[in-house]
Amino acid sequence: MDDLVYNDFYIGEGAECTIVAGCGVHTDSHEAVRHNGIHRFFLEKNSKVKYIEKHVGTGEGEGIRSIDPVTEIYIGEDAFLEMDTSQIGGVDRANRKTTGTIEARGKLLVRERLLTEGEQTADTYFDVELKGEDSSADIISRSVARGKSRQTYTSTITGSARCSGHSECDSIIDGEAIVDAAPRLNAHHSDAALIHEAAIGKIAGEQILKLRSLGLTEQEAENMIIEGFLS
Repeated sequence: MDDLVYNDFYIGEGAECTIVAGCGVHTDSHEAVRHNGIHRFFLEKNSKVKYIEKHVGTGEGEGIRSIDPVTEIYIGEDAFLEMDTSQIGGVDRANRKTTGTIEARGKLLVRERLLTEGEQTADTYFDVELKGEDSSADIISRSVARGKSRQTYTSTITGSARCSGHSECDSIIDGEAIVDAAPRLNAHHSDAALIHEAAIGKIAGEQILKLRSLGLTEQEAENMIIEGFLS
């Protein structure tokens, strides 16, 4: 099964709203299943949107579960978009792509949480242009890669005016997992202030020991740390 869904959101001048989306794939057979949601956001002047999106894969089958969301964003003057996205389990393949353009004094805030296990793979791609004066973007991705899973994180922030942009990628690695992070900052204006931060590593041993001293098993301690990291 290959599912393709289009959603266009037009937010009028001065409007405020919250949008909640849930996408899932399920298989109990050898059949591969894929969900591809294409979302476009058009925020007019002074509008404000909070978007909450959760992805999950379910079922006992051996078929590959794939979710490939595409998000396109246009933020008008003085508008604000907050995106809270999560993919916490069951998705074997994911290709997540987000692009956006932000006009004067517009703001974008992104919080992404991602978990891969086994031999799952997830590719995340952000490409945002800060086009207007005093526009801003704050993109933070937190992920956990376990088993033999693989994650790639690619982010590009382009400052084409006086603006501020911040990108952050924090990842925990467990087992034989692989995480590749490739940030890119393009300053095309002398007053563009752009920052990227990245931290990738395993769970600190002293954190596990502290929790085990409270009566938790090693696995319970790891799960608690991961849950807190992704919350």
